[in-house]
Amino acid sequence: MENLWQRMSAVADRAIASGQLVIRPSEYEIISQGGIDFVVRYAPSVAIEKPTTASPANPFLTPDPALWVETLGQSHHLLLNKYSLLPLHGLITTQGFVEQTGLLNLADFSAIAMVLDQVDGLVFYNGGPLAGASLAHRHFQLVPKDLGAGVLPIDAAVLRWQQDSHQSIYPFVHRVHWLPNWQPDTLLEAWQKLEYSWQACNLLITRDWMLVVPRTQASVGGLAINSLGLAGGLLAQDPAERALIRRSGPMALLHQVCRSDQ
Repeated sequence: MENLWQRMSAVADRAIASGQLVIRPSEYEIISQGGIDFVVRYAPSVAIEKPTTASPANPFLTPDPALWVETLGQSHHLLLNKYSLLPLHGLITTQGFVEQTGLLNLADFSAIAMVLDQVDGLVFYNGGPLAGASLAHRHFQLVPKDLGAGVLPIDAAVLRWQQDSHQSIYPFVHRVHWLPNWQPDTLLEAWQKLEYSWQACNLLITRDWMLVVPRTQASVGGLAINSLGLAGGLLAQDPAERALIRRSGPMALLHQVCRSDQ
């Protein structure tokens, strides 16, 4: 029986062949800072692809059949991300329009749990424009935990925290919850305990833990940062952004877009 990654891969192969899915070429390097080995991707093609209309239609209200993977319960779809750096990049979207910045609910976490029941992946949520969200329609994202580079950078830091709760993961405000399971009620309860559900934040969820980081700005020096940055993955879209990451270091840049402990 095919697992979810295999089904997503089969849909992706067909969508690539028909021109409905674009995997953008990129290269990556590992930059270590603050005890985390960051995966820094360089994909200059991302910067030159611009929307062709000022107000594009909402792609989630009428999903492209070529990108549809499956229905998740009565309220969500699982789609493929049309423009991706990774071969497997899913979008968990509400079937009807729901504001991205509205309070997350049990239906959202039920859809996430359905995905985590099938694959041990990373689910993330960009809570508003300051946290890297580009669309107002409620959506979460799903990627393999290795970020295409063999490892989820933040995993080791979360494990160190789990073994010693006095050890912070980041040098800025964050909250983490070790999960006894990934059932919907458990995920909703953990989210409600993490304190930052009412403001711009990045949320990351695996089968083992939930992490939330409040945000103060969307970018630094022109470098856009979303939840993947907090997972340990940054994207440079031009030589200047690549030089900025190398010069300043990933953790230092994250610190500038998140709330300080001070």
